[in-house]
Amino acid sequence: MPHPGTARPEVLAKRASESAYSRWAPIYDLIFDLPFHPGRLAAAAAAAQAAPNEGEVLVVGVGTGLELGLLPKNLRITGIDLSAPMLKLARERVAKEALGQVKALHIMDAGALDFPDQRFDVALAPYVMSVVPAPARVLDEMWRVLRPGGQMVLMNHFSAERGLRARTEAALEKSAGWLGWHPQFPYAAVGDWIAARKDASILERRAVAPFRLFTLLRVQKATGGA
Repeated sequence: MPHPGTARPEVLAKRASESAYSRWAPIYDLIFDLPFHPGRLAAAAAAAQAAPNEGEVLVVGVGTGLELGLLPKNLRITGIDLSAPMLKLARERVAKEALGQVKALHIMDAGALDFPDQRFDVALAPYVMSVVPAPARVLDEMWRVLRPGGQMVLMNHFSAERGLRARTEAALEKSAGWLGWHPQFPYAAVGDWIAARKDASILERRAVAPFRLFTLLRVQKATGGA
């Protein structure tokens, strides 16, 4: 049993991630907007295609809100993030750009969503899975709040298995705590979760720019899913 004054590794990891992204917040758009834009655009388009008119879309790890303006006006968007500084910038973006489709932005742990079951038509997680300390738990929560027939849209980097890129990612992994994400993040961390669910089916899996470094996944929940 851990000492009463000792936090669990997962708690420490969550605190480290929150601290890292709060540190990145003032310069996040400057560094992460342009190179990640093709993936954000593809993920937003996939979410828009999956959602019905006036459909409810949850954006997990909304950050500074770079995806929000890419989502159509006919949707009802709820965003969550663990970082208060990030959400402050997202709220400023919503006000400045008059993003009426954004109905709410909440400080919330992606691994413990404060929403009822089957609340959303689409659950969108852009560049999130390699950031959170417990990806399977986040996937569980996203699936729980997704309606039968709904879609989970993931955009993420998955590490290479061999070659120069694999060696580079392994070297960068040593700085994962400071960076706030895991450069060495295998597809199996998500793929095994999907394969274990009888009510999940992959509709699309494709690499996107830049340099096909990122992967778009669209996963549908069966209409009779548990």
